[in-house]
Amino acid sequence: MERSATEGPNVIDDIQAHPAQLRLAGVFSSVNLLGPPMNDKLIRLVVHLFSPQEAEVAAHIPPWVPVGLRTIALRFGRRVGEIRPLVQAMAERHVILELDRRYALIPLLPGMFEYVLMNGQDSEWHKKYSRLVVDLVDTGYLKQYSKHPLPAIRNIPIQVAIERKSRALESDRISEMIDRHRYMAVTHVCQCRQTTRFEGRECKRATPEDGCLIFGGVAKWVQKRDLGRLVSKQEMRDIVADRYEKKLVFMAGNVAPASVNAICTCCDCCCQGLKILEEHGGMALVAEAHFLAAVDAERCENCGKCAKVCNTHAHRSEDKRHVFEVKKCIGCGLCLDVCAAGAIRFVENRVFKPPASGYAELSLRLLPNAVRSGLEVRSLRRSDPPPQRKLGGH
Repeated sequence: MERSATEGPNVIDDIQAHPAQLRLAGVFSSVNLLGPPMNDKLIRLVVHLFSPQEAEVAAHIPPWVPVGLRTIALRFGRRVGEIRPLVQAMAERHVILELDRRYALIPLLPGMFEYVLMNGQDSEWHKKYSRLVVDLVDTGYLKQYSKHPLPAIRNIPIQVAIERKSRALESDRISEMIDRHRYMAVTHVCQCRQTTRFEGRECKRATPEDGCLIFGGVAKWVQKRDLGRLVSKQEMRDIVADRYEKKLVFMAGNVAPASVNAICTCCDCCCQGLKILEEHGGMALVAEAHFLAAVDAERCENCGKCAKVCNTHAHRSEDKRHVFEVKKCIGCGLCLDVCAAGAIRFVENRVFKPPASGYAELSLRLLPNAVRSGLEVRSLRRSDPPPQRKLGGH
């Protein structure tokens, strides 16, 4: 018989975790939510996010697809009136997703990390949350999901780098995305730069207030939830120009310009996403760029300007000579823009595939390797179970 949320906590090392919180940690550990293996850092995070009573309810909220309170109550075996205040409290903290009074669990990262922090609040609760998420990411668990290509995101290059390319597509141009959408928004903060500020540091390229860019009908939802503000087409053009001037890279969903989308404008000093790309095998998540940088060694003056603007560290200086690793290049074009010697040009990438028309098509593209990756992660975890912990009731 399962223990209820009225029973006392268990002690795991120095973590006081209730059985309901442990069960919910198991839910977030699932490969269906791109979760990490069960470990102390995951449990610490869940204990911080959910009270025992909330954890009991949250364990009955399905992932990804939002459902109404009645469905959650039926799954839990309780009345709607009993669970409503708990569900609403979780929705207000953004630890579960709410869409038109329907609710779902979303992955810890990417997903909840952005959702919780993008409203710009900087309470002690939010500061501790960001530390716990970074601690979990730094375990490197996302490498387990990166053995097969899952090109869910793409870079949108700086527009001046592709203006003279005869084979440039609409999807290569941020201006096309702005033209296609009536509603656009900017979130109150960038969650990664906000996290850096929580740590007592500042971004070397931008500020936390340089939030993510949202396109399509979801922009109205962002404003309604007070996660950001709506902007005009001209204001969005000005924001984009400013972000490129700050030498940020634009990471978007791998879909066509007309589709709903969100763009993170990322920097190498703060961005958790770029850290995952560089340190945790996350390049498998990035679609092949349409154009890649190519360096003419004879014209290169080794001035180092390209290395300073490269957020993926594809360019560097080594033994007083320029080194370029094309496998790290995401085709942003920032290096081409700053190279006064003309030693860098854009060349077409032979393995490039145009983005999907929308998220339904993208999901179908990703499904085979996503299933394959999930099965392999499950198999790996079964063969390497977590160490047994001695639990003590209080």
